[in-house]
Amino acid sequence: MSREAWRDFICSSEHAGRHLSGIGRSFAGSVSDPIDQAALRAFLDRLHGATSDVRLLGDVVDLINGGYLQFVAGPLPRILDALSSERLSREEIVGPGLRGNPRWDRTIIGRLSGVVSPAHFVSRTSHRSFELPENLVLAWLVNDIRDRVASVEKRIKTASMHPSLLTAEAACNAAFDHDWFGGLPKPSNLTSDMTSAARGHRRPEYREAARLALRSSELKTNDQDAWWYAILSLLAVNWLEPVDDDDLFELFVLVLTLDVLSVEVGLGEPVEYGLVTTRRGRVALFQGEDSRVEVYFDQTPASVLGIRTAYGDTVRAHIGLAAAERRPDLMIVVESDAGRKLVLVEAKKTSDGRYMSDSVYKVFGYVHDFQNTGTFQTEGVLVVPTGVALASVSSGNPPIYVASGDDRSGLGVAIKSAMQFGKKVT
Repeated sequence: MSREAWRDFICSSEHAGRHLSGIGRSFAGSVSDPIDQAALRAFLDRLHGATSDVRLLGDVVDLINGGYLQFVAGPLPRILDALSSERLSREEIVGPGLRGNPRWDRTIIGRLSGVVSPAHFVSRTSHRSFELPENLVLAWLVNDIRDRVASVEKRIKTASMHPSLLTAEAACNAAFDHDWFGGLPKPSNLTSDMTSAARGHRRPEYREAARLALRSSELKTNDQDAWWYAILSLLAVNWLEPVDDDDLFELFVLVLTLDVLSVEVGLGEPVEYGLVTTRRGRVALFQGEDSRVEVYFDQTPASVLGIRTAYGDTVRAHIGLAAAERRPDLMIVVESDAGRKLVLVEAKKTSDGRYMSDSVYKVFGYVHDFQNTGTFQTEGVLVVPTGVALASVSSGNPPIYVASGDDRSGLGVAIKSAMQFGKKVT
């Protein structure tokens, strides 16, 4: 299978699996065919974090895909040194040097009353003002981008932030240090007068600022129907695509596994989803008739399930060993009256036979490490892109299953078999 084939499945219009891509450093903004609106709304409604998760996903996707990053990198620095301005006059006390147009009558009265000293004058002076509607749009937009990035940073922490978001945040801070721009008030609301002035301006930077400000304001509306419309329109086609082929294959295996659990295993649609962020929990929860199935992505069983591993004990028992607990790509946790089972799924994007064999041994290590805790029965499944299948039905039930991503039926048998208590399914 190719990257295009994995991407096509991930971006199927029938599900919202594309939005289980990790919200972190290694992705790029991407656009694909729209997701069915009912499927997308069902996914968003079932997010564990409810509205806060929807807002997080919407903010990151919009910031990366919406054109804001390009604006703060190019048009914004250009327009700061060419801000629109107007000349305003005002009366003030000047001196001892005389400037402006002196008001002798006011000066004499001021000196007689003691308000103005003999060395000062009341004068009408001219000042340059930048407090124009089109500049207030800029101020609103730059402050909005900065606030949105800060909100994302608060949720997923700086170390996990996409570099371009941190760059945008720095650019916004630098803009407010500009002599002219920094003195502008930061409007709390975007008004029609402001956007009309910017949209009709001769400079393209103002017109682009108006477009982006209006786009962002749609995601901040208090009208719930309008907000949902904006969110669904945004997330139907825009998503965060993993840059690295290995990461994309892992996402493909995650989305395919969830689909297999729904259809082949017969669990139906997940009753809950979770975004792939730092300090996350499960990415999916299935509730069967007599079982509860949780799916975790790229997390350690030691931390998520509280399992004390032999590997961890070994590292802690020695000086000079510094290693984190191992992270299987997927964990399927099955709880039923028959007991508790842990199925570890490892995805390896390789066609090299030797590397596949080494990966089988790695999965053996996972199974051995976690099955000795006595908490779970543990099974392992290795998924590669293509070219591996059971030799025959008589091959029986191997200790570790190896399946190909392009053989859905084979993967379905492997996962269903690994989840079964007692005799495996063939």
